[in-house]
Amino acid sequence: MECKYCKGSCIKKGFPNGEQNYQCRVCKKHQQKTYIYRICTQQDERMLVRYNNEGVSISSMSRLTGISKANIVNKIRKLGRQITCPLLNERGQKYEADEMSVIIGKKDKHNPNYLVYALNRESKMIINIAVGGRTKENIRKVLETVIALNPKKIYTDKLNIYATLLENKIHGTSSGMINHIERFNLTLRTHLKRLSRATICFSRNREMLECSLKLYIWRDSFFKFEKGI
Repeated sequence: MECKYCKGSCIKKGFPNGEQNYQCRVCKKHQQKTYIYRICTQQDERMLVRYNNEGVSISSMSRLTGISKANIVNKIRKLGRQITCPLLNERGQKYEADEMSVIIGKKDKHNPNYLVYALNRESKMIINIAVGGRTKENIRKVLETVIALNPKKIYTDKLNIYATLLENKIHGTSSGMINHIERFNLTLRTHLKRLSRATICFSRNREMLECSLKLYIWRDSFFKFEKGI
């Protein structure tokens, strides 16, 4: 067989997926003569969303569905881009805001990444999210969405950035007032494998993490969008 990459000569190299595999003598790349992957249908898209929300890895999704990993990644990105922050019509509610450390690519102790988000204390609805550094810009992006809802109170931890962005009359830092969002941090780490601590699972880029989070947090919005509601 002729190499598809450098036109060199290939040798047989096992049957990893039930198909004859080849390796180029020159560039050492593995390949097959033909690649046959199943087309991803609308039913498959719904299943991928459910798998994502149950913390199933990309490799496991590929094994369960027979769809290539590259196609699954592209589908999750495409579906995640369709989901936007929901427009809420609520006033005078109480909210909680917090940051949760996440790993994107190689772990960097000097420039750590965080998921910043806010939720309604009563409905547990996520208002907005931002992924990146624990900076004033990212925190402001989330808080501006909450402030637009004319909140009665916004509870946070004692990170000094919040005090510079919120008025004293609506800002609260009392102990035990962010229990709901702290509990949701644990739920996220339990349900989404890419957020689990002390594992080999992580997100390689920020966009993939954001899309996965949107499909999990606002999954109802996805199914409404799919039905044209």
